[in-house]
Amino acid sequence: MRAAPLTAVALASALALAACDGDAPAATPSSDAVAASATSAVADLPERELAPADQARVVGDLPAPTNRWYSGLVFGPGPYSAFGEPMSFTAVEGGLAVGLPRVQASADLIAGPAARDVTLQVDGAEGLPAASAADPVGATLDYTDGAGDTLVRASIAKGWPAVTLTAAADASITLSSPATTSADGPATLVIGETTYVLATDGGTVDGATLTLPEGATAQLAVVPDDGDPAAFAEALGAPVTQTTLQMGVDGDTATTSVTYADGGTVVAVPEDRADGLDCSLGTYETINGPLLACAADAVSWDVPRTQATTALDLSGIGQYPRAAIVEALQEAAASEPELPADTYFGGKALHRQAMLVSTAEALGEDTLADRLAKPLAEALRTWTETDGCESRDSRCFVYDTGFKGVTGLEASFGSEEFNDHHFHYGYFLSAAAIAVGHDASLAEDVGPVIDLLAEDIASPEASDRFPQLRSFDPVSGHAWASGMAPFGDGNNQESSSEAVIAWNGLAAWAEARGDQAMTDTATWLLSAEADAALTRYVRPDLSDFPDYAHDFVSLEWGGKREHATWFSPAEAAKLGIELIPMAPIQGATLGPRSDEDAQVIRDTATGAQADADEAGFGDYLLMYQALAGPDDAAQAWEDAVALPDDAIDDGNTRAAMLAFIAAQIG
Repeated sequence: MRAAPLTAVALASALALAACDGDAPAATPSSDAVAASATSAVADLPERELAPADQARVVGDLPAPTNRWYSGLVFGPGPYSAFGEPMSFTAVEGGLAVGLPRVQASADLIAGPAARDVTLQVDGAEGLPAASAADPVGATLDYTDGAGDTLVRASIAKGWPAVTLTAAADASITLSSPATTSADGPATLVIGETTYVLATDGGTVDGATLTLPEGATAQLAVVPDDGDPAAFAEALGAPVTQTTLQMGVDGDTATTSVTYADGGTVVAVPEDRADGLDCSLGTYETINGPLLACAADAVSWDVPRTQATTALDLSGIGQYPRAAIVEALQEAAASEPELPADTYFGGKALHRQAMLVSTAEALGEDTLADRLAKPLAEALRTWTETDGCESRDSRCFVYDTGFKGVTGLEASFGSEEFNDHHFHYGYFLSAAAIAVGHDASLAEDVGPVIDLLAEDIASPEASDRFPQLRSFDPVSGHAWASGMAPFGDGNNQESSSEAVIAWNGLAAWAEARGDQAMTDTATWLLSAEADAALTRYVRPDLSDFPDYAHDFVSLEWGGKREHATWFSPAEAAKLGIELIPMAPIQGATLGPRSDEDAQVIRDTATGAQADADEAGFGDYLLMYQALAGPDDAAQAWEDAVALPDDAIDDGNTRAAMLAFIAAQIG
């Protein structure tokens, strides 16, 4: 058995979505046909190695584990850190440093930096570890000697407060601090205020030396500050060697379940996931709030189900707003759309044009919709030519054989290193779903390559072409944006709204293609990410961090949460990056659930407007403000009508802005 948490996906029988009940239309391809089309398209795309394949330390044919919470452990020269909630891990030469981050908060930052409480040094190991198994929940890191022979494997998993060491050969591991052993209790290491238990199966502990004969295992686990080491060690059970991820959508909920060990272990879970578990082992403090240490073999939780949508309901708007929106659509149809050549701004431009089509359709303006759909279809056909990169160096895709994925040939925000793929491709998927919804015949031309973009970011299962769920972290409930995560603070994600757009576009496209497996996966992804966007970014519960001076978080890392962005110190940017592009799905997911929520929307939107003239995002702030209530929407309409053209973001249009606000007025 491989000493690694290899995720086996089990799609629950409840995954059939109401919107897809019954037989698919005869013209809709089956999931198998879509998969065959994508396989053919992979073969037809030019092959390149754009990503620095030599930076990925992997064993055999394992795909480079990009966009994972632990990616920094197996890329680059290091040492970089990863955050498994509650433990931190830092790759070091020939070993691994583990620790329990200690949380501190200030006005703009909630931080739990990586700790190096205990360093595990594998005697005879050289260099940094390589991944021999990797999946959305966890990984196995191999430590090898100078001849390349594996000595020890270390297994880690998100939400599991331990690391397992498995000896691939007779091995000796030196601990940075000696363990204390006793006849009637577990071996422990006390580092400052933090206590660890060290349990072995077939090994021996002598002070700072851990000896593991071939096949023997050891677990080093961190005990909560208020926990009892003996009770914790007893609950720890056998080493975790495999996790099973189950995901499903049923009725009003989306469910995630992770099984860590059939025989029971200790898991670290937030309080809202603790129902039915024995959580008497203590509490860990983390940057996302307290986690309970629970004796359990599995954790299961629900979030509200979010149904994908790419259209506004404009049936109830008044005559004056309708006329203003139609006028804006006519102006857009009379102009030549600007279509940038990279995958980010190019994708945004496609989505912008698609939202014009969707808005015209929602108003029953069929002639306008036809005019607006024509340049969209032409641009999509260009982007999805399988051999496009053979004759040009932009507006085309290649298959990267090193990192096993699809990349636009013109780099954008590190996309060649697999940064932000879900942000970029979400726009393509949304645009393609709307375009094919307008003209079904377009699917034959654009479908194969758009299917590949879907598989690149969210293949439901691992294959020889793509990893499973490349960008998504099931335990955290959101995606990670950095491909290689070369940071001391772990991986990160900034734009929660563009992540929501990614899974919404994926679900809309998969449904248009009749790909039930991908539709099921995408709806689960969308539901989880939409919940995380609210609870971790836009309107989180920050009561555990009274020193933090804001109502929202604009940048989430493994080891910190910031009121900051990658690109601007402006307040408008900090909120705006969590709203962009304020598509119909944002109207469905960001609306208030209480009067308190409505007031937070008013306060944060108004506060961010102060520097919007310089920083931009003013259009999105008005659209967000409109969600607070009918009076707020009426005021937002007046301000939007007066907003100058140059204040509207390049991913938005006046017509889409006015339509979104009008939909909130009714």
